[in-house]
Amino acid sequence: MTKKEDKNNFIIPLFPLPEVVFFPGMNMPLHIFEEKYKTMILKCLEGNKQFGIVLAQDNLCAEIGTIAEILDVEKLEEGKMNVLAEGRKRFKIINFLKEEPYHIAEVQNYNDTGLEIDPSLKKSIRQIKRLSQKALRIFDKVSDQDLSKKLKLPEEPSELMFLITANLSCPVESKQSILETNSVKDRVEKVMSLLKEEIERLEVLLENKKTKDVVVKNGKLSA
Repeated sequence: MTKKEDKNNFIIPLFPLPEVVFFPGMNMPLHIFEEKYKTMILKCLEGNKQFGIVLAQDNLCAEIGTIAEILDVEKLEEGKMNVLAEGRKRFKIINFLKEEPYHIAEVQNYNDTGLEIDPSLKKSIRQIKRLSQKALRIFDKVSDQDLSKKLKLPEEPSELMFLITANLSCPVESKQSILETNSVKDRVEKVMSLLKEEIERLEVLLENKKTKDVVVKNGKLSA
């Protein structure tokens, strides 16, 4: 959001990341060491502290990404930096304006459609919350942690869907699909399916852990 082209489009530098989908509301620690991105971050700090994070795909990047706003910077030796950024709004790439030393693109906000939350959708959202809590409880048992009691799920549907998806172990392509979905109803349906798959995976891990614990207890397998 550095230079307005018209009321809908704006220009931002891009930071492509492989195997990472960045969601609104998500915090992202970044270690900046390449010269081109050192320059990019310094220019962002001189302006509005914002840049776009997109999923890197082969020699290109995904069309839909998320605005990142710099919250904190730790400057290191040789100009390297540790940056903490937070996800803001989603954007759609309209046109690449510059490729060297880093990509700069003309983009526009990528907003949701069909925002009405009817009773059926409310029911699905409540079910997703219940499934999320179930997944957290199983994860706690698998990892010997206590996250289910500490994590408070957000009330806003899109924020909830993005938070859940960010923490799933599904393929990055599935996460990108959630980011690109601009129908709240469709997003809820996709997250529901992914969450059920996640619970199945966690249940398998938990069963394997129980089996291993029994074997270790019986002295037949070293930890």
